[in-house]
Amino acid sequence: MALYEEKVSSRGFRIFLLILALPVLFGLYAAYMAGEGFGFMLITALLVVLVLVDAMEIRIEIDERRVSIRGLLGLPLTRKTVEIGNIASFSVTEGWMSCSGAIHFNLPAKGCVMLRQKKGWTVSFTTNHPEEVARVLAMLGVPREP
Repeated sequence: MALYEEKVSSRGFRIFLLILALPVLFGLYAAYMAGEGFGFMLITALLVVLVLVDAMEIRIEIDERRVSIRGLLGLPLTRKTVEIGNIASFSVTEGWMSCSGAIHFNLPAKGCVMLRQKKGWTVSFTTNHPEEVARVLAMLGVPREP
């Protein structure tokens, strides 16, 4: 059972990502019209569009055992799970550009949470409810950095 769940997204960022996909789709159309390289371009376009769609939203879930952060589709490229027992400490900062872990999930939001792992790289993610995330992590016994 999840103790905390949140979806972070931004309409402006979604529009930006869709604009980024347009050149790939134009390239796909050009390859089709030229009659060459369409198969390769189709595979490339599908991969690019899948990654862009996955990056449009961050889903955060915290339960008794782990913190899971993943994109809209949950592709391996945009997914990270941190076991609660492996978190040495966490910090909370205001603003979506205020922290950066070695692994960072970033969309416009009100705050940022950084998890320092006992083993492994730091992981950070943006959230619209940073103090709620902090409350849940503290309840699970994870120490908060000053």
